[in-house]
Amino acid sequence: QAQKDFAQLPPSGGAVLYQCQGTAKRRAMPMKLYAHPDNYKTHKALIAAQYAGLEVATPSAEVAAQSGKIPVLETEQGCIFSSTAIARYISRINRPAGLYGENILDGGMIDSWIEFCTHELEVPLCTWVFPVMGVFEDVPEATAVAKEDVKRAMTVLNNHLLHNTFMVGHQITLADITVCCALVDGFKLVLDEQFRKPFGNLMRWFTLCLAQPEFKSVLGEVTLCGSGGGKKGQAAKKEAAPKKEAAPKKEAAAKKEAAPKKEAAAKKEAAPKKEGKGKQDKAKAKPAQEEAPPAEEDPEKARKDKLKKVIKEGGKRGVEIEGAADMGGLQFFCTAVEFPDGDEEMLAESMKAMNAKVDEGAEERKGGSGHIGKMIFSAGAEQLAVVAYVPEEKQTTLSCEEWLKAVLDSQGGELVKAAKDICIGKVKTNADKGVFPLKIREPMILEANNFLRKKGLFPEDDSDDDEMVFGDDDFPS
Repeated sequence: QAQKDFAQLPPSGGAVLYQCQGTAKRRAMPMKLYAHPDNYKTHKALIAAQYAGLEVATPSAEVAAQSGKIPVLETEQGCIFSSTAIARYISRINRPAGLYGENILDGGMIDSWIEFCTHELEVPLCTWVFPVMGVFEDVPEATAVAKEDVKRAMTVLNNHLLHNTFMVGHQITLADITVCCALVDGFKLVLDEQFRKPFGNLMRWFTLCLAQPEFKSVLGEVTLCGSGGGKKGQAAKKEAAPKKEAAPKKEAAAKKEAAPKKEAAAKKEAAPKKEGKGKQDKAKAKPAQEEAPPAEEDPEKARKDKLKKVIKEGGKRGVEIEGAADMGGLQFFCTAVEFPDGDEEMLAESMKAMNAKVDEGAEERKGGSGHIGKMIFSAGAEQLAVVAYVPEEKQTTLSCEEWLKAVLDSQGGELVKAAKDICIGKVKTNADKGVFPLKIREPMILEANNFLRKKGLFPEDDSDDDEMVFGDDDFPS
């Protein structure tokens, strides 16, 4: 059995990672991790180090801040920055630990969930949590949107964990570590009991992760948010205090009214029938008020309000697409929009707004991308809606129906409407087959672009890199 041997060095400004060695006892140059010790992004690297067999010493926040750009992992060969890149590097040091799965496919799935966590979960959750933590001021409109985005992301995770004990494979991987660390602050501060209630599978998995010694050594005991979260819970307590003054007021009122009641006693006795009827009427009226159901929002009005948001979003996105296409020389563009929420009819209206002619006299520029072919996607709880558009001048080089059908077939989707210029399709959620709108959206966008590449309609990337690389500065921290 391999004997563990750790290089012993005096304390330094960063978290020092001592790498385990085998029987050869070859001493490796220790690595230093400069990071905020209490940040959830640091936690995922530290937990990965626990599984990889690396001893970690956590620095003080002041020393870490003085080191400049953080987080940074300093190694003998050079430095690695970005918390995700650091966590990936540490996870790959000890292959037998299995943090990157058992094979290449597992590794790809783990990366997929890490990217999902970064883009679909962390960004909205930080928007919701950071105001409660005092990082920045609350913007009610942004928080409201963030709550819905968090709910969507948690629904995807909950459905996935219905048939899976862990995110990938049959053991803890970096995917579990990443998602769990991203959720901790949310579960402690804003995701209260009522919000957590629909996510039983996710909560079972989260509790399982927290029970592991490697997680406990870094996160400690995690106390979940109660019935009221963040500032709302505090506000409720403040409002409750004045109610204590109500009792003396009632007593005072009773004393003042005592005298008139004695004088009016004879008058009340003179007409008992009328009084009785009044009381009966009031008694009958009270149950009627209690039984009356709350007024429901008019579905037609709600849909009209939603359509306004869809058209506004589509108009703005059209301008963005026009600008991006002009700069990059693109003939076609694939992207996702939010407000249609998986409704294919709403998504078609969004496409119309993108293609609308620009009103040069308007205060705000909208639309203007009618000359650019597009495929747009919108994820909802029940389905992923897809709308493809090919302008008339490009229909000789690309069939709109053929393009959309190829993309839908990649995920078992359904073609709803076909025309030369606009085609509509959808992919229904299927938990048994692991088909979830948010999960399949990015692969379908990639499929749409690959189809264009085969037709020679999409500019080739001469770079050797297969994916975008994001640093921590690209997201809230």
